[in-house]
This record gives sequence, C-alpha cells and structure tokens, in this order.
Amino acid sequence: MLKTLDETDPEKLARLIPEAELAMFKRRQELDVSPWNSEELSTMPIASEALRVVKRRIIKREVLSPSKGDDARFVDSARRSKTA
Repeated sequence: MLKTLDETDPEKLARLIPEAELAMFKRRQELDVSPWNSEELSTMPIASEALRVVKRRIIKREVLSPSKGDDARFVDSARRSKTA
C-alpha cells in the first residue's frame, strides 16, 4: 500500500494498485471483528479511499495526456462540424 502511495510512475502504479487492493481484501478477510483488530479495521476505509484517489489520478492523466498524432484529425473534424 505504501509503495503505491509513493510511486509516481503511472505504469508502475497501474500494476501496484490491483496488488494493494488484493492485499487489503485478503487482510480484511483474515481479521475477525474483535477489539484487538479494531484499529487496523478502522484504517482500511481510509486506505481504500487513498487508493481510489490514486486510481482517479491515473485515469485523469490518461484522459488528459496528449494524443499520439490525432490532434490534427480532431481539429479538422471540429472545423467541419462547425461549418456544417
């Protein structure tokens, strides 16, 4: 989990996030509801939210990143639609 939060490379993050999610899921299955586990159980929703934020940043980066040479084609189609 901590590796995921410290990672800045989007490709590595894309691999680490599912691993962290699976590890958290498995750990939650291991823990029973008892006073000894309450602190760890109470932090899991926070960790899940942190992963969700990281995932959203990756998706946003992919959506907003420059395309590979298709900009001119998009501009041409936008111009055509305005004149039509």
